[in-house]
Amino acid sequence: MNKKRLFFKKTAALLLCAVLLLPCSACFNSPEAKNPGNDTGQITDSPHSETRNEAFNDYVNRLFTETVTTDTITLHSYMEHPSDFGIDNYEVTLGRYDLAALDNTSDITGKLTALKSFDRTTLSPKQQITYDELLIYLQNELEYSDLFLFQTSLCTTTGFHVQFPLILAEYTFEEEKDVKEYLALLEDSDGYFQSLADYEALRSRNGYFMEDALATQIAGECENFIESAGSPDSYLITTFDEKLDALTGISDADKSAYKTANQAAVTGHLIKGYRILTDGLKKLTGTNRYQGGLCNYPDGEKYFRYLLNHSLGWSKSVDEYNTLLDSYIRSNLLTMQTLMAKDSSLSSQFNNFSFSITEPAAVLTDLKTKIAADFPQGPDVSYDIKYITEALQDSVSPAMYFLPQLDNLNINSIYINPKGTRCSQLYPTLAHEGYPGHLYQTTYFADSDPDLIRYLIAPDGYVEGWATYCELFSYSYADTGNPLLNTLAQANYATILCLYAKCDLGINALGWTENDVASYIADFGFTDKNVAHEMYLSMVSNPGNYCKYVLGWIGFSELKKEARAQTGSAFSNPDFHKYILDMGSVPFDMLFDRLEDWCSVQSAQ
Repeated sequence: MNKKRLFFKKTAALLLCAVLLLPCSACFNSPEAKNPGNDTGQITDSPHSETRNEAFNDYVNRLFTETVTTDTITLHSYMEHPSDFGIDNYEVTLGRYDLAALDNTSDITGKLTALKSFDRTTLSPKQQITYDELLIYLQNELEYSDLFLFQTSLCTTTGFHVQFPLILAEYTFEEEKDVKEYLALLEDSDGYFQSLADYEALRSRNGYFMEDALATQIAGECENFIESAGSPDSYLITTFDEKLDALTGISDADKSAYKTANQAAVTGHLIKGYRILTDGLKKLTGTNRYQGGLCNYPDGEKYFRYLLNHSLGWSKSVDEYNTLLDSYIRSNLLTMQTLMAKDSSLSSQFNNFSFSITEPAAVLTDLKTKIAADFPQGPDVSYDIKYITEALQDSVSPAMYFLPQLDNLNINSIYINPKGTRCSQLYPTLAHEGYPGHLYQTTYFADSDPDLIRYLIAPDGYVEGWATYCELFSYSYADTGNPLLNTLAQANYATILCLYAKCDLGINALGWTENDVASYIADFGFTDKNVAHEMYLSMVSNPGNYCKYVLGWIGFSELKKEARAQTGSAFSNPDFHKYILDMGSVPFDMLFDRLEDWCSVQSAQ
């Protein structure tokens, strides 16, 4: 499921958008890609815009096709009918690591050369967005191309081994070819996991393998899956049977044969693949040369900068991010102190703060109604709310959203983990995953008919930052009858988010130890050493993960501050949110570069 190296590593496992895992609350670029000057910030093609450059259109479409067909999970995750997108011939495969070509950068340089051959001024406004985003992406990949062995698909909570079973359970059956391809992928799974184990062995030989505690934990998660998947009532058996039974046009005899083939593939290939990976991890345990965060590895701090650039695309240094986090912590603590000084009863009220709507469907209905005053109208789509199977509840995120296929935008799935999500916090969680978060932003973006390549290079900092911004925004909708209490709860949660991002930054860029983490969060009321231990291991396992959520939210907050300052009384939430959503998922530098022109238009209206 991986190309030769880091380029376009947007695997199907990453099509899951998950909410952050946090403990219970405690109260207490490049010049070439910049806007040339005449762009007004309006990105929708109009009769007055330049004609779309068809050569550029062909180029980005070929680039999308080349990338999305690398593995069939990714292909099927994006489209049910590839032929409708001009994709007729593709190999049914999970892909493989090409260990002999991991350091080959010719794919990046070739794509950069081809991209730069286009005269940006001949492109339509929408195409210029694609050009700029693709240029930033490719240049960042090339700059850090020597760090390819830092990359791994194995991490706790969000690793491929955790997400793959969910992806299989969500694999849609619209016609018989889907069933055949699904079975072919299952039969290919042991080969893929062998490739993954071989890649981890290569990382080990070069000193990049994970430390023992993480290898042991991930191996344990794999063993838990093996145990659950091998039972006759395994959800990979039952979900397959249910989806197959719902298909028409297939004889009962053929359905029976497919069910038998699925059982054989699960036990003979998928479980075998997980055993291969488990055995590989156990053999490599003890080979780790470095301990702690990325900055303890040679060039590790550089790789952490790559992760920040890749997910955020915001021209800030680690020190600047660190300072920004400190300022947001101080600001939110001051807000909390000011509110409680104004109303001394808020402290006791906060201890009982909760969102009264706790039924998922009712929460989403309420959110869809309330966001109408603050966000532009998006397309009307359907969605399903599902629950994580018990076998995976201990290892996956509290909630997640599956991106819909481009030709099936009405099939949206939000998964809730009963063990990871308290009923009283379901409201902001579904604001993150549903409205106005992932589901709303994703379908709004799809409705704008963007160049398809943008789906593959969408910065995670925009995607998760927007959802986190929406999660915090939803506190204003809490029906407590006390806006000050809502603001207090919002500031408290924002502080906690910043603490997590501070620890992520501290561990992976500043050399913090587990004791440093424990000491830091203790100053804010978190004295449980187990919390510090879990935070530390999580951030060592998945560096930069919390930063993309939190710094992404802060990016939108900073953008909002500038928009307010420049537009004054002309500022409105719906217009500001429309600016962000119309741009689509882009690096933050692009959002800031175009903001002044957009503000000028707003002020003149």
